Amino acid sequence: MEEHRGRSPSFLEAVIALSLIIIVIVGAIRVELVLETPLVLGALVAALFALYLGYSWDQIQEGMVDGIKNGLIACLILMIVGMVVGTWILGGTIQTLIYYGLQMLSPSIFLPITFILCALTSLFIGSSFGTIATMGLVLQGVGGGLGVPVGMTVGAIASGAIFGDKLSPLSDSTNLTSAMTGTNLFDHIKSMLWVTAPATVISLILYIILGINQSGKAVDLEEVNMMLGTLQDNFNISFLTLIPPVLVLILSIKKVSAIPTLMISFLAGSLFAVITQDASLNSIINVSANGYVANTGVEYVDELLTHGGINMMMGTVAMILAGTAMGGILERCGVLRVLLNSLLQYVKTPKGLILSTLASSYIMLLASAEMMVSIIVPGRTFQPAYKDMNIHLSVLSRTLESAATLGCIVLPWGVVAVYVQGVLNVGFEFIPYTFISFLAPIIVIIYALTNTAQWENEESE
Repeated sequence: MEEHRGRSPSFLEAVIALSLIIIVIVGAIRVELVLETPLVLGALVAALFALYLGYSWDQIQEGMVDGIKNGLIACLILMIVGMVVGTWILGGTIQTLIYYGLQMLSPSIFLPITFILCALTSLFIGSSFGTIATMGLVLQGVGGGLGVPVGMTVGAIASGAIFGDKLSPLSDSTNLTSAMTGTNLFDHIKSMLWVTAPATVISLILYIILGINQSGKAVDLEEVNMMLGTLQDNFNISFLTLIPPVLVLILSIKKVSAIPTLMISFLAGSLFAVITQDASLNSIINVSANGYVANTGVEYVDELLTHGGINMMMGTVAMILAGTAMGGILERCGVLRVLLNSLLQYVKTPKGLILSTLASSYIMLLASAEMMVSIIVPGRTFQPAYKDMNIHLSVLSRTLESAATLGCIVLPWGVVAVYVQGVLNVGFEFIPYTFISFLAPIIVIIYALTNTAQWENEESE
């Protein structure tokens, strides 16, 4: 005998259910609970609503399992990413990048170089927070020595730091967006390049223009020299250590899947940790699980290099599991389908769908102040519509990142913006100079209106 299925919700019921979930998530975030907890509470509200509609617990559980399946590969990727970051630091890859990058500093091009250095750091460690708290602090001190207005300096730092959260295969937000939209990780990154490349070029031009009046001033490189000396004294700085990230680049260009690419990079990082830093097998195993713990005696260097490990990623893995479970319940009981069908009565074209996605992500960001929520909920909701209109899911993923990831750093009460203000002790004056966050959504809108860089499903060429 076939098990009785619950009824479909009305439009009003679906709106009430989603509103309750958003209220619970936003409320939990406002009382400063870690994001995993609000998402679990959101899944609980979704389950209670499904019970109200007449679904059995077994059916609800099946919905959760179906949803979680969509995020399992991303969870595995994130755990491997933790291993990669740990071995890259153990092997000196990150240190070498920082060492040679800092020597590019020049007073006449301080702002664009600041943007580039923070972008490279964020790209290779996959963390905007880590970049802001370390490289950002150093460069802010240099900017003060140059007499560069703090808003300009921090704007360049923030733009560069958030760059990596968009494009790094090591970034939790990049992997989360890929998982929530069902997009191949490297398809997502390639699609993001269509937005990020022009936004980056324009940002660099603007920083060069701003920096013209800063040339000729003396620069206090005391903090930079201290970092360079610390890195040189404690690690073997060698171009050999750059082979692992070069491998990632080559394999990405050749479209090798994320998991084998990252595993090869992990093995290469481990090998060069042995060759260049005399690392032991025990230390490789330890940093793979728990991350690298630096002990150079210089606080901001230790903060930068204490990173990586599978355990570092467990919070994001929990968010993916909770978010996909919640989405699976909402899909099983028809909430997302009812809302989507109502929305699609008014969205008839790819242009309208992309613009609706952008607007929905911003609305979620305004309400929650958290980029992860602004990716998860619209990502799960809009995915079927992109399939129905035969639009490649990488268009959905880049639209979400352009709003959520970049918007969170210029929203005054956004989690990332608050973090920047706290770590760098700055007010809101940096926001107007975070150019990439304003340029990216404009480019997304232009692409939508002109039907540019939109591909059919399974064709991202």
